[in-house]
Amino acid sequence: MYQGQLNQLWGDQEYILKNLPNVDANFYQSNIHIVELEHQVGRYLNMKDIINEIKREDIEGDIVEFGTWRGLGLLIINLCFGKHDRRLIGIDSFEGLPESSTIWKKGAFANTSLNFTHQNISTKSSNRDSFTLIKGWFNDKSVSDSLCKETNSIALIHFDADLGSSTTEALKVIEPYLKNRIEPIFFLFDDWGCNQDEVPDAFLNWLAIAQLTYNFQAYKISTTRLTRYYKIIFNF
Repeated sequence: MYQGQLNQLWGDQEYILKNLPNVDANFYQSNIHIVELEHQVGRYLNMKDIINEIKREDIEGDIVEFGTWRGLGLLIINLCFGKHDRRLIGIDSFEGLPESSTIWKKGAFANTSLNFTHQNISTKSSNRDSFTLIKGWFNDKSVSDSLCKETNSIALIHFDADLGSSTTEALKVIEPYLKNRIEPIFFLFDDWGCNQDEVPDAFLNWLAIAQLTYNFQAYKISTTRLTRYYKIIFNF
């Protein structure tokens, strides 16, 4: 199969979900030159390692995703967990990006809807009752209020908001969950490698103040071309 064909296949949601359970580190390293495969398989393997740690250490909390689009990120996380009783909460405007910035254009990823994503998740997961979708811009008070009703403890946050401004808003939403936290939390950033001025700057600027305010340290634990994942450890 040609490289271009493989790249196209690994951009298809159904193909991704069907084939991820069969991949391993050797497969990843052998095909790391295929852009979409490197992204999807790389993040799956790193997510799987993190989720195995959460399960092994019995770390309390639910899963939250900022920037759910059509639901692939949540479905991959759910696949990594296997059988579980945690909430998987996806937050999205379902109206596309709110503004243009660097490489991103306003309205990108608008080709979805709350109903479409809900149906997509329902048809692709046997654990569909674990999923909740919240519609709204991250800086809307209704989003924070809805999230508070859904969970009082978070173990893993997947930031897939593309824009630096949206990532900053998402980080503000999760700050109440950092207060008095004892157990670790994992921050998973998609789009990290897209543009330094977006997700990396947003997180690092926030981190400089937040780690002092909430008494934690952030440790980089894995990375791919587009992703970077951190373990947040408290009481320093």
